Amino acid sequence: MYALLQSIRAYPTAYVILLAAVAICVFAWAKALQAGRRRQAKKQALIAVLEHEKKLREEFCDAALTQQKLIDTPPERLVEGLSTNIQLWMERQKDLRAAFDALPTPKRLIYALGYVVQDGREGLGMFFRKNGQPLTGAALEAVKLLTSDVFCALFQKEYDAFDEENETVSLAQEQIDCQDRKFSALKEEQGEALYATAKTYILENSVVFLP
Repeated sequence: MYALLQSIRAYPTAYVILLAAVAICVFAWAKALQAGRRRQAKKQALIAVLEHEKKLREEFCDAALTQQKLIDTPPERLVEGLSTNIQLWMERQKDLRAAFDALPTPKRLIYALGYVVQDGREGLGMFFRKNGQPLTGAALEAVKLLTSDVFCALFQKEYDAFDEENETVSLAQEQIDCQDRKFSALKEEQGEALYATAKTYILENSVVFLP
């Protein structure tokens, strides 16, 4: 210990440099550990999403769809499941735009609503960033038909902000973030009623959803 103290007194600058290097190494290691944990969390989240989608594809394939299935399935899962079923059909078509336009209105609206549910989990703005016409237009139509006036007004505001042909409405990123928070809170508050209304709409038009 005495010898160490003597060395420090003899070479103070060298020890300062050594301590700084150790501190940098510890900091870099901690940052790498945090980055690794974030990557692992993202990987696990992606796996969970893929597993969820796989189950929906199996549960809502054409062979599994019956009137009783529509009746028994909880509203939110029914919307997601039928949207997935329509997506399976869309994937088999050569012309996606023509296939989308050919969908009966109930299928088109529920398909679009399913995308709002899926992509909107990260914020409504993310739904509009990931998608464009004609899907966003169908989503607006679905929201107008199936949700409250307040819910619809929030959706309409972001729809207009992301509409490239609408030059009268423009929102800064802070405003979009604010709208996203309001929309998420409203979805939490009114989501159960929204899905219940959507399920009623599905059952009223069940003939178009069954193979």
